[in-house]
Amino acid sequence: MKSPFLHISRSLALKLCLGILIVVTIVFTLSLGYLYEHSREMVKDEAMARATNMLDNTELRVSGVLKEVETVTENAVPHILENLYPDSLLNFSRRTVELSKNINGCSITMEPGFFPQFDHDFSAYTIRQGDQLKTVIEGKYNYYAKPWYSNPSAKKEACWIDPYNDYNEGTLSSPVMITSYCKPIQNHESKMIGVIATDLSIEWLSKTISANKPYPNSYCFMLGSNGNYFVHPDRLKLVKESIFKSSDGEKSPEIIALGHEMTTGQSGNIRVNINGKPCLVFYRPVTNTPWSIGMVCPEDDIFEGYNRLSYLLIGILVAGLLLMFFICWRITKHFIDPLNELAKQARHITDGNYSQSLPPSKRTDVVGNLQNSFVKMQNTIRQQVNHIQEVNAEMEKSNEKLTKANMLEEEANQRKTIFIHDMSMQIRTPLNLIAGFMQVLRDTFGLLSTEEKDNFTDTMKQNAITVKRMAYMLFDVSWRGDQKIYDMSKAVNVNDVVELSIKDFKEMIPHDVRLDYTTTIPDDMCIYTNALYMHRILRELLFNAKKFAPNNIVGLHVDTHNGYIRFVIEDGGPGIPPEELEHVFEPFVKLDSFTEGLGIGLGLTRQHVNNLGGSIKIDPEYKDGLRVIVELPDKQL
Repeated sequence: MKSPFLHISRSLALKLCLGILIVVTIVFTLSLGYLYEHSREMVKDEAMARATNMLDNTELRVSGVLKEVETVTENAVPHILENLYPDSLLNFSRRTVELSKNINGCSITMEPGFFPQFDHDFSAYTIRQGDQLKTVIEGKYNYYAKPWYSNPSAKKEACWIDPYNDYNEGTLSSPVMITSYCKPIQNHESKMIGVIATDLSIEWLSKTISANKPYPNSYCFMLGSNGNYFVHPDRLKLVKESIFKSSDGEKSPEIIALGHEMTTGQSGNIRVNINGKPCLVFYRPVTNTPWSIGMVCPEDDIFEGYNRLSYLLIGILVAGLLLMFFICWRITKHFIDPLNELAKQARHITDGNYSQSLPPSKRTDVVGNLQNSFVKMQNTIRQQVNHIQEVNAEMEKSNEKLTKANMLEEEANQRKTIFIHDMSMQIRTPLNLIAGFMQVLRDTFGLLSTEEKDNFTDTMKQNAITVKRMAYMLFDVSWRGDQKIYDMSKAVNVNDVVELSIKDFKEMIPHDVRLDYTTTIPDDMCIYTNALYMHRILRELLFNAKKFAPNNIVGLHVDTHNGYIRFVIEDGGPGIPPEELEHVFEPFVKLDSFTEGLGIGLGLTRQHVNNLGGSIKIDPEYKDGLRVIVELPDKQL
């Protein structure tokens, strides 16, 4: 495989196109790089404005609700001072909760001993439970140590208390986290006589803050005056965890800086890493409270649309550059192709190839004149070369015919030599055995036992049958070149011919091979065929099967099938490889040169079957040895 750099170095068109593409790519990259950075800043500014605006709106909603709570609380104090009675305080507590659906509860707690009839403590408390309000005089517990009482009492002014759990055993308490706006109640002499605390549910505050978010994965959170979370999507951080406690100052100094900014009432934005992801955090204080609200916007969300557009633009840029390269290459190639063709043809001629020629050029410039002159020179050379090639082709054809004839003659001589050698060996062996046993019988006839004489005569008989079989085969093979017509005018009893073949099978050696014979043919069934060659077909196939029957069983099954008499001969031998199936019926072919036979038995068998109008085949699906199927026409009387 040729190196791409080598191909480029040899192509003038590619060099020009790559040069143009490199220059254009540099210009495009610098231009798009500037636009990318500029547009990224624009997207960031727009995202910051969007997030800041949404944070402001969220803060306004929260501040509005807080202001509403403050207003309701402030307005209740004058009425309380005018009606300092236990029942009136219970009514004022209930009325305060009724005035705003955002208020979760309200308590009016008086200084110790203010109402002597209630021993030491008195606190009127109303809580919202679903759609119902419940107002009670709270049970005895240490009110005055609670932040909602102690903070305004110490400061002598109204204030918001960081979220807390209002649970007090044995008293009516809020089941959820709350924050309270607490205002001290002072009489006309500016003496503090109690505290009114209006409660706001942290759960409601969290839903209000989290209702709107500018991006799918953005979220809001709120910090108390000491940096504790009291609104956060991760409930594990609420109240018990501080922004300073959850961050490692060395690893996340930007989060520590964010916490200081928010707890000191600053507003702005900062880039921080949260859980390994870069985020922009926008923050600002909540009006009239010590709290601060923040909004976390992951940069992946902020630049998601921009990044998709960037990928699209990069794809368009790459596609555009490739398209420009292709168009430039095609145009350049169009002007340079004639020179390339001239160079290519010159290389062809140098390599000895003269058959291909350039078409005449219609151009009138120097390239066109050069091409037309080259075409004339090439045509002259081609005519001379064609003449030489024609002479060489004729000589090659003559040589091929001679070579093929020599190969066929050599192959025929080789096959003839092998056949004669096999025939001599396989005829000589049984004749020698017969002659040897005859001499033994002649010289020692009186000394031999009856059993020995029977063995000798049986062996002589088997070898005589072998010689006779080979003589018949040699006689039949001598007719292969002629169109011999078999006499099929006589009716032949099928089972009689089969029985005769079985008899021959039993006389063949080895005698320990059993024949498994089945037939569905009636005993009196006769067909028009040639009994002699039908007998030879079955005898030859049974002889081969007996020779290759390692399990000492040969199968012969006779039946009718689609207008034919079918003979199926099976053995459990090694079978025939699939690649040799088409060669076994060819004359003088032996798959194993060490086995007995002349290599003409199956070929003659197929010839006899064809001459009787039938067919012979080897079943390729039979895997337990060899199965030969012969079908002869069922031409009955």
